[in-house]
Amino acid sequence: MQLHSTPQSLNCSVCTDEITDVGYLPATVTDGEYKPNPQDAVCNACGFNQVGMMGCAPELTDVVDLDSNSDSDSDSSPNQRPEQTLLHIRMTDDGVSVIDHKQ
Repeated sequence: MQLHSTPQSLNCSVCTDEITDVGYLPATVTDGEYKPNPQDAVCNACGFNQVGMMGCAPELTDVVDLDSNSDSDSDSSPNQRPEQTLLHIRMTDDGVSVIDHKQ
């Protein structure tokens, strides 16, 4: 799958440093594309040491609160919400490259 839009730079939502190597980027899956949520990006160091279990990659629910999704209507059920995923990303000269994902 491809990113719907590719941010040229990302800052960690925990430590606010620019992500220059690898990190985690929550995204919504829409029409076979990832729509990234750059405001919730997490750098590799914070993902492993502050967000997820110590020494483990974070889960999607560690990074974003799925119950307070502001894009969904209050009347919609969880089954009608768009699919969410956590992308493991690498920053390149061309922007963001997706290494892997987990839901």
